Amino acid sequence: MKPEMFAIHADVESRHWWFAARRRILFPLIRQVMADHDGDLVVDVGCGTGGTVAALCREYDCLGIDDSKLAIDAAQTAYPQATFRHGRMPDDIRDVTPRTGLYLLMDVLEHVEDDRAFLTDLIVLARPGAHILITVPAGAELWSCHDVTAGHLRRYDLDAFVSLWRGQDAVPRLVTFFNSRLYPLIRLARYTGNYFGASCGRGGSDFHVPPYPANALLQGIFAGEGGRILSHLDGPETMAYGRGVSLLALIRCGN
Repeated sequence: MKPEMFAIHADVESRHWWFAARRRILFPLIRQVMADHDGDLVVDVGCGTGGTVAALCREYDCLGIDDSKLAIDAAQTAYPQATFRHGRMPDDIRDVTPRTGLYLLMDVLEHVEDDRAFLTDLIVLARPGAHILITVPAGAELWSCHDVTAGHLRRYDLDAFVSLWRGQDAVPRLVTFFNSRLYPLIRLARYTGNYFGASCGRGGSDFHVPPYPANALLQGIFAGEGGRILSHLDGPETMAYGRGVSLLALIRCGN
């Protein structure tokens, strides 16, 4: 991610419809997992500017780690009540492995050159029964200047996503697309932006908080997917949506 993007990210993270709706979808999943890991630690790997850790630390013991000093400095300034660490995975979180029940990889793997090796290291590190919650951007057709500015190396199709843990000592409890209801609108916006060589947000990104009515409407539409996604946890069919702007997986390690 370009250095200037950390300031933009920190500014919009608590208000933008995408971040807010993503939390409303993922936090019930996190509560389901942590119900079986009472008192355990949640580690947000690649925590960025810290908004997720700050929200979760109201309910759980949390640690955010990122290899960007700029991101950690921004997180510690914005959320002094939360715990952050500047470092790299896996070496700099080995000390907390015995008490970690859940690792978060929230839009991290698309930034990593060898994404499979990165996830493999985390699966090997995790204690048996620990979980990893993963989100990534989906759909090469949605590639835009936002991806370039955010430092993405790729967007994923379903096969490429699932292949990241295929053959590993890990079992998926949920795999699905999400941000699906807004997919047609976002695809149109990306196509238009690519055609005209422009983005809708700041610094060449999509990070722009729209006026309140639009921001609330978009958040509500996206967050409305949460119930359907949660209902597919451990179900015979884990795919809640067959197309979307992002992909989501919850995997259990060491089975």
